[in-house]
Amino acid sequence: MSAAELADQHDRSGATEDLETTLAVEAAAGTGKTRVLITRYLALLESGSMPSEIAAETFSEKAAGEMTERIGEAL
Repeated sequence: MSAAELADQHDRSGATEDLETTLAVEAAAGTGKTRVLITRYLALLESGSMPSEIAAETFSEKAAGEMTERIGEAL
């Protein structure tokens, strides 16, 4: 595994392990930003957060729709 892949794996795991801090995900198209946000959203729900306490924002309606659908399927 390359150094870049190791750094990415560390960043991805930190996104769902440290739920006490605000998170902003910035990356190129097709890199898994939506998946990271969905995983974090579900982890926050599992930790006891109420949906009204969670903000998940995207830059496209397509990504927002995908997030809503995938979270609904997971629940």
